[in-house]
Amino acid sequence: MKIQELIISIVGAVAVIVGLKSHAATYYDRINPFAVQTVSYAKVEKGTQKYHNVRIIDPVTKKVRSYSLSNVGGYDPDEQYIKINHKGQYVKEIRYISKKEFEK
Repeated sequence: MKIQELIISIVGAVAVIVGLKSHAATYYDRINPFAVQTVSYAKVEKGTQKYHNVRIIDPVTKKVRSYSLSNVGGYDPDEQYIKINHKGQYVKEIRYISKKEFEK
């Protein structure tokens, strides 16, 4: 019985740590002096204002960056292209852009 309680406690602790880490990354990146503020572009789905696992594109190289943004909040469900000013996972600002500017 003690072994089962120990295993359940360990699994619970790991679940809590993983949950906190996923939300803490945004706050950590916000205050991290070594994280660089970056501008990226993204194509998001229409009809929603909450975007998850957003694949971001480097505006200079036009290549998909090696990481994605876990949560991005928007304000216009009818738009599809955004310019994101972010610092790691911390999104400072988004701006909706035209398809022409996105493809430029």
